[in-house]
Amino acid sequence: MSGQKTYDVIIIGAGTAGLPAAICAADRGARVLLIEAAADIGGTLHWSSAQMSGAGARRQKAKGIDDHPDLHFADVMRISNGNANSTLVRIAVDQAAATLDWLDDLGFDWDPVSPTLFYGHQAYGRARTYWGLEQGKSLIKAFRQALKAHIQTGHVEVLLETRFESLVMDGAGVSGIAARSANGSVITAHAQKIVLTSGGYAANVDLYKEIQNQTQYQKAFCPAARGDGLIAARQVGANVINGHLYTISTLTVLKNDVFPSPLSLRVNTIPQNRPPWEIWVNDRGERFVAEDEPIIDHREKALEEQPGKRLWIVFDDVIRRESPEIIMAWFEPPMSDPYNSHKAFFRAETIAQLAKMCGLGAEALSDAITDYNRGQMSGADRFGRKHMPCPITQGPFYAIRQQGGALSTTGGLAVDSQLRVITRDGTPIGNLYAAGEVIGAGQTMGDAAVGGMMVTPALTFGRLLGQTILSW
Repeated sequence: MSGQKTYDVIIIGAGTAGLPAAICAADRGARVLLIEAAADIGGTLHWSSAQMSGAGARRQKAKGIDDHPDLHFADVMRISNGNANSTLVRIAVDQAAATLDWLDDLGFDWDPVSPTLFYGHQAYGRARTYWGLEQGKSLIKAFRQALKAHIQTGHVEVLLETRFESLVMDGAGVSGIAARSANGSVITAHAQKIVLTSGGYAANVDLYKEIQNQTQYQKAFCPAARGDGLIAARQVGANVINGHLYTISTLTVLKNDVFPSPLSLRVNTIPQNRPPWEIWVNDRGERFVAEDEPIIDHREKALEEQPGKRLWIVFDDVIRRESPEIIMAWFEPPMSDPYNSHKAFFRAETIAQLAKMCGLGAEALSDAITDYNRGQMSGADRFGRKHMPCPITQGPFYAIRQQGGALSTTGGLAVDSQLRVITRDGTPIGNLYAAGEVIGAGQTMGDAAVGGMMVTPALTFGRLLGQTILSW
């Protein structure tokens, strides 16, 4: 790209929302500039499981599942504890089936199990959760083909390794952008409409702390998710909301204690898939929740109140030998015996020794185990736990350290029902739109992890911006 060019629309971020926006705008004959900071398109889809949800799509009907957007809407508002933006949720669920059918038309590779009930997040009342055979990469594959056709016709120009820096204002509206290429040269371009689909800010530790007021524990994010779009929009008066809606959405074993840390492995703490044999304690050595609590949001909210948002899975040798395998997946070469070899796996001959190795309160841990064993024998657990197959009595004893964290950023740009970026007083900033994680996961999920309600709204809002909201 040389000199200064003018387009119908400039889209910042070639990810979950930006790719549908570019494709659908080009379908209408628009001249699109698509700017991406990374070396490839896809954004977080390279890391994401890319779960989607929708009521009434063709695949759901083919399975004989009776569903409706009203039911989907009710579920989302219930699971989000009423904290999601009902206006945006309504748009997302009403258009979700059309988005899923559009993916069908693009040749998306569905996992044959989709749609299904999924218990990794609080489950819906209907089987309406979807994903691809290669998770997020399945979406990239489908979009890459559609985008390629528009690049060949000249309707879409893609600039990779180009970092968006600022918005150009003209009166009360935005008229262009400034960006910087990999070689350091400044790029300026103008368009009738600017769409921010630049993702969240999980890779920007300082911005994460400022907006979320939380520590970023897990390195499970796109390195380009630095909040560039949010920062630029805030500089021209955009309002940033929902930072307080932080929620734990994942439990993992980390590689080290330097935060944010890469992921090492995941263990199975989903009671619908593997009822727990072990107990959970916090850093003080105290139990704090029924480990088989069926509503995951209740377990996650309980963990949010614990020191360091961390828990320890504690069990004995009988449980280690007789219970179903607890390790779900490794993100690095697996260890045949991780105990006392991996930084988060511990084994000791006595409970007191285990507490010392883990840095837990020895008396508190002993009391927690004694109390659990008493409840296991009587059938009346202090926290109401139902599944208690055996006591914790036979050494050696074991502990696995689990870290709670968030995969997405809840705080983001405030938008209206047309996805126009707005100021603190609700005034739209002229010609500026936003979709995807840049508007914050809190808009469509509130303070909970709602299945498919990060990816599907991003896809849907991107499609809508490309199809109907933008005009030229």
